[in-house]
Amino acid sequence: MNKLFEKYCQDMQAWDACAEIYEKQIVSGHPDITAYEEFEEDFFDRILRFLAETQERPIKLMDIGCGSGRLHVRYGAKTADVSDLEKDHPLVQKKIINGKLAFDRLLERKLKEVWGIDFSHKMLDLARRKLKGLGLESKGSAKLTLEQGSAFELKNEPDDAFPVAVCLVNSIGVMQGPEGAQELFKSMRRAVEKSGGIAIISNYQKEYIETYGLGQYESTMDVSGQPWWMVPDTYANLSYVHIPKSYKRAFSRNPELIVDVFDREGHVIQKDFTLTRDPDRTAQVIDSGKIRTHTDYESNWYAFDLVESWVRNFWGEEAWHVPTIKLDALRAEPAQFSILDVNQSLKPILGRWNVV
Repeated sequence: MNKLFEKYCQDMQAWDACAEIYEKQIVSGHPDITAYEEFEEDFFDRILRFLAETQERPIKLMDIGCGSGRLHVRYGAKTADVSDLEKDHPLVQKKIINGKLAFDRLLERKLKEVWGIDFSHKMLDLARRKLKGLGLESKGSAKLTLEQGSAFELKNEPDDAFPVAVCLVNSIGVMQGPEGAQELFKSMRRAVEKSGGIAIISNYQKEYIETYGLGQYESTMDVSGQPWWMVPDTYANLSYVHIPKSYKRAFSRNPELIVDVFDREGHVIQKDFTLTRDPDRTAQVIDSGKIRTHTDYESNWYAFDLVESWVRNFWGEEAWHVPTIKLDALRAEPAQFSILDVNQSLKPILGRWNVV
């Protein structure tokens, strides 16, 4: 566990360092990533409404690895009645731009709290700033809670609310490798088991790292640094920032990427600098599913069969493991859902979608 803690501290520093640019380039950036995030949000909209209709207890949504508060903003907005606010209020404008944030009276009544935990102080600061800027700290009916801490140390949830614990968009892949991933499975089960709740982990499959993963990390290297498999490494250190000229979309086989290189003060160092995939290193990444960059960033895309073994070992017979392509072939092809449903509360709706 000491090595796991050391890696936890190292990764925490890496995420604190890239928080601001991550918010710009990933949360509001790469089209394949945002498409998958939209799929996740649509899925959870339907899950939460189903639970709100079928469960007597109020719902507590728990975002494990909450980052900059994507679910807090979404469900804070959906439970906020803005009929008394001026049209130019930031929250009103956000709802106008995104119709999916329209006021939901059922969720206002049944969603008790959106609680999130993350190890990065900087990411949580971003979340608090967003909530404050929209006025959601006081406007939404759901309590919005953010906590700095470890996803591996979740406590048993009391049974006064129905807990729905989620870990989204491959957050498990940046939780200190396979050992950390297994700790997350155990921790999320511990959180919801006694209170009869639900836990869901959403992550990318290693089988899709060649067609989806390589291009995503190459196109957003200003967030986490130059990928280990791209050469030359002339500017591959913390003194420089690479700004890709375009996004690589899924299934692109172009081994090259053109970037502009800047120093940390924003001065241009090299325009139109060409990076190319090293064949041997690229093959290692595809085979291992492990992403590395020259700035100590690491991420893992886990194979479907490996995650299946974790689901069976740590969540048992009350769980399902679903390739998300079965739910949305256009937006969710490369990923997988692990679903722990202690009292089989979701079985009717998942059966309707032909995934169980």
